[in-house]
Amino acid sequence: MPRRARQQSALTNPTLIGALTILVAIVAVWLAYQANSGLPFVPRYDLHVQLRDANELTKGAEVHMGGSLVGMVSKVSPSYDAAGRPIAVADLQLNKSVQPLAVDSTFIVRLKGAIGLKYLQLVPGRARQTYIDGATVPVGQTSATVDLDQVFSMFDPLTRRGVTSTTVGFSDALAGRGTDVNNAIGAFVPLLNDLGPVARNLASRNTDLGGFFRGLAALAGALTPVADTQASLFTNLDTTFRALASVAVPQLQDFIHQTPPTFGTVIADSPNLQSFTTDTAALFSELRPGVATLPTTAPLLAAAFTAGARNLPSTSAPGGLDEQLLSLAQHLQRYGQTPAVNAGLDRATLTLARLRPPLAFLTPAQSTCNYVTLFLRNVASTLSDHTSSGTTLRFLIVAIDDVLGGEAVPSQHPYTTPSTSTLPEHGPLHVNPYPNTAAPGETQECEAGNEPYSSKQAVIGNAPGNQGLRTEKTSRSGK
Repeated sequence: MPRRARQQSALTNPTLIGALTILVAIVAVWLAYQANSGLPFVPRYDLHVQLRDANELTKGAEVHMGGSLVGMVSKVSPSYDAAGRPIAVADLQLNKSVQPLAVDSTFIVRLKGAIGLKYLQLVPGRARQTYIDGATVPVGQTSATVDLDQVFSMFDPLTRRGVTSTTVGFSDALAGRGTDVNNAIGAFVPLLNDLGPVARNLASRNTDLGGFFRGLAALAGALTPVADTQASLFTNLDTTFRALASVAVPQLQDFIHQTPPTFGTVIADSPNLQSFTTDTAALFSELRPGVATLPTTAPLLAAAFTAGARNLPSTSAPGGLDEQLLSLAQHLQRYGQTPAVNAGLDRATLTLARLRPPLAFLTPAQSTCNYVTLFLRNVASTLSDHTSSGTTLRFLIVAIDDVLGGEAVPSQHPYTTPSTSTLPEHGPLHVNPYPNTAAPGETQECEAGNEPYSSKQAVIGNAPGNQGLRTEKTSRSGK
C-alpha cells in the first residue's frame, strides 16, 4: 500500500481520533485544576510571609497588587516567631514581573466577597534593599483588615440594649427642644468661622498632620504585641470594679460623703500642724550630729550586734532567759486575769481619770513657771549652813514696827494707808494668795514672785497687768 494511503487511513481511523480527543481533554482538565496553584513549567517568585493571624486566608487565595492578580497562596502553615508566639506563614508564588520587591513592602489580608473569601493585597515599597527569591517577610510588614462580621459581633445583646437605651435617652433629651437646638446651631457659626484658620494650620505642610497619624499608626503597631496584656488588664479592672461595686453602698458612698469635711478639717488644722513640722525639722537637725558619727560608731554597733548574735542562742537553753521571760509572761497573764487585779486596775483607771483635771491645772506651774523646782531648791538650801554638830536651819525674822494703824498692832482692817516713812518696814499691804501659774482658765503668766511692789497703794489679790512667763532658771548644780 502506498505511504500516502496509509497516512490517510490513520487520520480517518475513529479509534485513534477518539483516543487523541480523550488525551486532550485530560490535559485540559489537569491544566485547569493546576491553574489555581500556578501553571506548570512557569517560573515563579517565591516568598514566605509571616502573619500574626491568617484570618481565614487559605491555600489557593489570590495575591493582588493594585487590583491585578500577581500570584497565589500555595500553602498556609502554623509556625512561631522569634519570641515563641504562634503565627501563620503563607507561602506565595508570585509572577516574575513583580520581582524584586522592596523590603518595606506590606501585605494585608482583605475580604474578597460577602461569602467570606479572603485575598492578600500587596503594597510595594520604595526601599533600595529587596527580597531575594525564597526570602521571608517578617510579621511586622503584614496586617489584616477588620471584617464586617467582626464589627457586628461587638453588638452583643447587652450592647444592643445599651444602644437602645442611649438612643431613647437622647430622643427624650431632644424632645420639645427644637428651638434650643436651632439656637445652638446658630451659636456654632462663630465657631465654624474660627475653625477656618485652624483647618489651614492643620493642612499646612509644616504641621505634618500626616506624620502625626503615621506616628499613631506606629504606636498602634507597637501596642499590638502587648494587646493580650492590655486585654488582661481590662479583665482585671472589671474584676476590681465588680469587687468595689459590692461595697459601693454604703461604704464607698459614706467615704466620698466624708471626703469634703475631711479636707476642711485638714485645712483648718494645717496651722496647728505647722508647729509639729517645725519640731520635726528641729528633731532631725539635732539628730544630724549623731548621724554624722555613724561612720565611726558603725564598727562598734556591728561588734555589739555580733556579740548579741553570739550570746542570744544561749538564752534559748533550758532554764535560760527565754524560759524565764515566758514564765514571767504566764504569771503576768494569770495575775492580769485575777478579778481583784481587774477591780484594782479599774479603780486605778478611775483615779487617774479623776486626777487628770487637777494635774492638767498644776502641770503648767512646773512646765511653764518652774515653781516646783524652785521650791525644792529653796527647801534644800535651808539646811546648807554646816556646824560642828550638823547643819543649821537658815531663816530670817521679818520684824514689823508697832506703829498706829500698822500690821503689828491689832486691827479690824488690813493696813492699806500709803507709806509716809522712808523706812522699808512701813508700807501698805501686798498679798496674793492665788497667783496665776499659766494654768488652764488663767491668764498666761507666772505671777508668783514677780508681783511689783508699790508703796503708794495696797494690792490684795492678782497684781494688775501681765507679769510674763519668765522665772528664775535652775541648773543641775542646784544654783
